[in-house]
Amino acid sequence: MNRKLMPLEAFALIAFFATMPIYSPNVVPLQECLQDNEIMGHFVTPLLVSVAGASAILFTHAATSATGFKRAFLLYSKVSPFVYVACMTYFILTSVRVIPAHSTAVTLCGIACGLCLPYVAIWWGKRLEPLRLQQALLLVCVVCASTAIINWVFSILAATPLAVLSIALVALGSFFPSALNRVEHVKDPGRKTAKTRPASSSDNCLQSAGKESVLPNRNEKKTDPLLLPRFMSVLVPALIGLSVFAFHMGVSRESVLDSVSTEILGNLFAALILAPLCFVKSRKPVSVLLFSGVAPVAAAMLLSYMAIASDFEVLENFTSTGIYTFFCMIAQISLALGIAGTHAQEFSARMIWSGFTLLFTIFSISGISLGALLSDKQPLIPQTITALYCAYLIVQSVGSFWKNEAGHSSSSAHANEEHDYAHRCKKLADDFSLSPREQEISTYLGRGHTCTYIAKMLVISESTVYTHARNIYRKVGIQSKEELIQILASNSE
Repeated sequence: MNRKLMPLEAFALIAFFATMPIYSPNVVPLQECLQDNEIMGHFVTPLLVSVAGASAILFTHAATSATGFKRAFLLYSKVSPFVYVACMTYFILTSVRVIPAHSTAVTLCGIACGLCLPYVAIWWGKRLEPLRLQQALLLVCVVCASTAIINWVFSILAATPLAVLSIALVALGSFFPSALNRVEHVKDPGRKTAKTRPASSSDNCLQSAGKESVLPNRNEKKTDPLLLPRFMSVLVPALIGLSVFAFHMGVSRESVLDSVSTEILGNLFAALILAPLCFVKSRKPVSVLLFSGVAPVAAAMLLSYMAIASDFEVLENFTSTGIYTFFCMIAQISLALGIAGTHAQEFSARMIWSGFTLLFTIFSISGISLGALLSDKQPLIPQTITALYCAYLIVQSVGSFWKNEAGHSSSSAHANEEHDYAHRCKKLADDFSLSPREQEISTYLGRGHTCTYIAKMLVISESTVYTHARNIYRKVGIQSKEELIQILASNSE
């Protein structure tokens, strides 16, 4: 994100997130304006199906490193914001009865809107690429909390101001990222090359490693068979968390005091809980702290609360709000991890965000379908989902603790030696022509950290860290991490 434009970019991202129709609280105020509730079904169902279809195509194209249909994808990227805004404008005007509602036209509108939505999300993914995990989490908390407030305001607005504000936010959130990207590239034609230079440099180094190299050169047209396994190994916690959230959101439709949706309260409470973690300094990777620390603790607390609530007959509204807050926390952490994944540049923004939207829509459809079939047992379904997912988080956290994957040796640099240590690492990189990524990894290796720790810290795959480590050892002329530690230690003398 451009620092000068960061406040405007954050507001535009809030505008996009607060009007994105695959997130159900965004369409609830419009549904309340409709005289015929079936119109909402004519729009939402085709929308979700077409989002899943478009996301599947985009994800497959990115995961296979395909290079065909360049002109088609270029045209698609250019027209997506315009089609998306036009379709959303039509649907909003139909909802507030400015335009007569025709089921066929609404269905076609939903299909077109769904086909274009994934690429608008990808544009935003590209804009957020510079953010690290804690920065991304803070942004996600601000966006989700702001969206909850906007949803609540929309629920009390009359039809006309609701339509005007909704259309304005849709336009701002859809046009802003793609337009800004084009303007920046026109002003600085070399920006793209400069931005990807570190990745290309490291990839060139990897090519010399022969068959052991696992990272694809972005300039090559060959399919990387290990790209999808690496993608799953790095982002599987986020993929599972977002899927469970989407399924729960599809099944559960509850309100507190018959006025405020639990979805609104859950997002607001989750953002308030997670925001302080954005400023916590930890020696462990932030991703480990969140998914193997915060999430399991929250899961254990929620399970205990649910058990107490059933014994003491606590109001169901409080239980449902607690459950939804928990799932919103998981979803916000998952989104932040996705942004951090684009920052690492091991996977493209297209691959990450098309994969996220694909799973989100599939599990949303599954949850909505199951909720419709078992409407009389709906209160039981969210609690069952919650119990199973909480158990998974706790077991996974215990297993990770026993494996001690995130440990580091006693050779870690002392706090008052950080500046000197960074200088030594910089000198090593200059002396042996290490790439920026190799220099970053060498700083962790020099402290004795394991490759698993480094992978989680940088949100990249372990195989990628191993490849970079081999290249570092080859350039420096050593065979092990212990020798690297000794070299960095001797440079201080």
